[in-house]
Amino acid sequence: MKKLITLFAVILLAATAVQSNTYLIYSNTGGTWTNTAGITNPVLVDLSTVNAGNPVSLDAWFADRSLATPTMGGGSQFAAGDEVWIISGTYQLTGAIILFEGVSIYGGFAGSEDALLGRAKGTDAWDFTNETILDGNAATTCISGGSAFAATIVDGLTISNGKGTSDASGGGATITGAQTTVQNCIIKNCATTSTKATAGGAIVLTGAATVKDSYIHSNQSAGYGAGITVCDNACTIRGCKITKNKAVSFGAGVNLYGNTSGVSVLNCEISNDTTTTKSGGGLLVFSTTFDNVNPITISGCTFTSNEASSTAGNGGALYLNTKPTNTVNITNCTFTGNTAKASKSTTNGGGAIWVGQGIYNIDKCTFTGNAATVSHGGAIIIASIVTNTTATISNSVFTGNTSANFGSALMSTYSSTMNNCLVYKNKGGNVVHVGSTGTPSPLGTFNNCTFASNTNAAGTTPVGIYMSTPGNGAFTNCLFYNSGTNPISGGAPTVSYCGFDKDLSATWTDPSNIFTITASSFVDDAGDDYHLATGSTAIDAGTTIAACNPDLEGTVRPQLSAYDMGAYEFTPSTSVYADKVEDSFNCYAYGNSIIVKGLEQEEVNIYSITGVRIFSKQVTGSMSIDLPAGIYIVNSGSYNKKVIVR
Repeated sequence: MKKLITLFAVILLAATAVQSNTYLIYSNTGGTWTNTAGITNPVLVDLSTVNAGNPVSLDAWFADRSLATPTMGGGSQFAAGDEVWIISGTYQLTGAIILFEGVSIYGGFAGSEDALLGRAKGTDAWDFTNETILDGNAATTCISGGSAFAATIVDGLTISNGKGTSDASGGGATITGAQTTVQNCIIKNCATTSTKATAGGAIVLTGAATVKDSYIHSNQSAGYGAGITVCDNACTIRGCKITKNKAVSFGAGVNLYGNTSGVSVLNCEISNDTTTTKSGGGLLVFSTTFDNVNPITISGCTFTSNEASSTAGNGGALYLNTKPTNTVNITNCTFTGNTAKASKSTTNGGGAIWVGQGIYNIDKCTFTGNAATVSHGGAIIIASIVTNTTATISNSVFTGNTSANFGSALMSTYSSTMNNCLVYKNKGGNVVHVGSTGTPSPLGTFNNCTFASNTNAAGTTPVGIYMSTPGNGAFTNCLFYNSGTNPISGGAPTVSYCGFDKDLSATWTDPSNIFTITASSFVDDAGDDYHLATGSTAIDAGTTIAACNPDLEGTVRPQLSAYDMGAYEFTPSTSVYADKVEDSFNCYAYGNSIIVKGLEQEEVNIYSITGVRIFSKQVTGSMSIDLPAGIYIVNSGSYNKKVIVR
């Protein structure tokens, strides 16, 4: 079999050595090609006359071109390396366009271009001025196939009104093969009638195929994956906007099902996707019977306003359930305004994420304004009943999340660990709830976390962490500020090297704990800046924890003689700028920028809150500097000003 595959690959490579054809598709009812001089082997194809003077659908022409002796128009049988350029307009399909190995399809032409880069575009990768639309008439999948051996690209098309009816196809496209890429496309208003997890509304990926830089919106599924379904290893989704898709069951935006070893979802915007009866409004991972040799990676994505809208709806953004030995890595993602509406249960909720069995690493993520409207876990619920499930949440920020019951930030029904996390201004019965089941002990481990100003659902009373009896936990190097009369209640946790804003020495008797935390311990508690201020008693008051080095912002611990308490390590350079903050020149945040005004040939330096210079320029008059959200010190001459970009 390997010899046959190798032989096939050699044949394809040999074919590409022959000068390839460029098929220029148009119809005399629309635009025509006016400039072919610079195109390699141009073959004009008028779909209105190419079939012995009769019109033909684009899919029928593709099928004919795959025959040994094509009858529709000039040229020859497709060969690897051929390209098909389709002029703007709407092309009604009577069946799926079947991809040929190594033949790429491009849309977005006005008819005057002699190069792919000549196509007029807007700001987004998929925004072509001259739109080429493949219309499935709500009756057929629009594109199917791919290649494992020769580069096969689908680029610059709008795929609309496709319909999938089989249990292994997408309404818009069914794409397979490691050499197949769908890019710079729009897939919209497509649907599948299948309820199976291997079908999809817009697109199904298998065989390590890739979809990137595409806009996938307003698609429907009677079951799973209204946007994208992946049901094979090593597939990639990158740089896509996946929005307003609706699935009856699971994974409205993205459905990762079954064999998903090494699948990557990277730098995508996943928003306003909804499941109507089940879970995972934004994305589903479900592979409880398959071994993944390589982790699933979800990185650099934004999950916004996704919803699991039913009484069985868990995980507004993500619903994660895989084999206990499989790993899912979620890094550098933001979760904002996602909602789970599941009914009250100890394993229901997760406004942003519902976590089942498996190994989960959630790192460098931000959770803001997510909600479990009836149950638990405003941001995250760890809900697995499997004793060897591992969930580690590191270097992350939780704020503005709400739960109708327990765990406005985290409901950990079973075991979990939090390292270097900042948890503030969340609302619920408690900010973290640790359950009473599972091994190994302790059930909840919290290292170098800062908990501040979390309240009950009404926002009237400070609340802390609850350890469900006989639950237990371990708290090390943590800070508790404005966390109520019992910052940690219930259970029998181990508490050491922790700082509190009230005298709880009779409760937490370990001599490493301190009870001298005040507002002045932080740079600006009123402005939600919980970096340690000069003179804070939390500085050098912690113990070494390798998993917390570096800190939440990437600062190496320790900066002085020992680890600090809390999510942020104090740096001497921070104190220099914090002590000299003045308001002596016009400088303020506006949107995602810092505005500086009224300077006369002066040098402006901008520092991160940790003292790292990130901008320096000689300025006359006014200037706008685009920066990511954060806290900055703006310096000009002997004057400094702190500015917060939100």
